[in-house]
Amino acid sequence: MNTSRPVSELSALVNQAVAQRMSNELLPQMDSLKSNLEQRLNALEQRLPKNRVSIVVFSGDLDRALAGFIIANGALAMDMEVSMYFTFWGMAAIKKATNSQGKEFRQRLMGLFTPERSEEMGLSQLNMLGIGSKMMKSMMRDRNISSLEELRDLALEMDARFIACTMAMELMGIRQEELVEGIQLGGVATFMESALNSRLTLFI
Repeated sequence: MNTSRPVSELSALVNQAVAQRMSNELLPQMDSLKSNLEQRLNALEQRLPKNRVSIVVFSGDLDRALAGFIIANGALAMDMEVSMYFTFWGMAAIKKATNSQGKEFRQRLMGLFTPERSEEMGLSQLNMLGIGSKMMKSMMRDRNISSLEELRDLALEMDARFIACTMAMELMGIRQEELVEGIQLGGVATFMESALNSRLTLFI
């Protein structure tokens, strides 16, 4: 009597043994490889820029600050995050008043030569002792174009992040109570954290 197993049965047993061995040896390697790839992908995702615009507002000129707020509101309308970093002369765009009481002489002097509040900002060209800025504001009203203050408030309402440079505030003697509501205080590290994770960074 022939007791040998059929070739098909032997082949199935061999395939089963090979599959079992491959499962025992390769699955741990595959799991390790998968974990490694996931870690690499997570690291790459962290390095990708976020859907954010970072804007440095350095200029104290009305027209340039207007451009900054127009860009900011446009980005917000496109569901982008916006961070605006105000430093030196650009601080005028977020000032609501100037209080010289208790400041040292040089800081008071600085206040005399800079706008007391955003409404007093002049143009970078053709300012003509303030006539140019008044004329531009009149033309904007006639054409139903939002003022700097309206654009600023709109950006804040849409959750834009406004950061005032603490070093510039200290040098120029600007206190937080002189700024509009909703302003955060921060240094260059605060801005760099935002800029390094932004798709677009502008200096105005």
